[in-house]
Amino acid sequence: LGFDVAGEDSRLGSDWRALRAATCAAFYPQIAKVDRPPKEYTEGIAGAVEKQAEARKLRYFVLTDSASDNIVDYQPQGWRSREDSMRAFLHPSSLLFKEANYTCPYVVYSSKQAQEARDDKPARLNLSEASEASVFALLLFGGRLRLDMQQNEVSVDSWIAFSGGSTTVVALVEKLRAEIDVL
Repeated sequence: LGFDVAGEDSRLGSDWRALRAATCAAFYPQIAKVDRPPKEYTEGIAGAVEKQAEARKLRYFVLTDSASDNIVDYQPQGWRSREDSMRAFLHPSSLLFKEANYTCPYVVYSSKQAQEARDDKPARLNLSEASEASVFALLLFGGRLRLDMQQNEVSVDSWIAFSGGSTTVVALVEKLRAEIDVL
């Protein structure tokens, strides 16, 4: 966990993608959702330019233990509520601690630790050894899929949600997942 995929080591080639998918499959449901802060812009010569988000402004949420133990049935609005999740923080020793850019808004972690309240700091939940999750690994090796053909959306365990773009893509994901489940 915490693989340095941005490094210059070309010996790995594209093997890191398979390793990331295997890690995601192995540690599922230990997934944290990454909430990005609202976009900010600055004036540039050619107009407004989006500012890079700071890593400390990212917010991580994990399912509470009671919510992850119970698979919630599909709700009319589709996804689990914020009450089923709690805020977490990446441990400072994690390679992703200073990362502000994610291609997938979910990370996989190996363990979580509760940090006791000290002095003026409140208690908090730390996630250790985190790596960026893969969209395809979550869809193919995650929990139970829920499909919404009207909205062209796919959710994993009614918590991890993706837009499919079209009913064809959603149907293909469903068929591919069914074939993988047979294996």
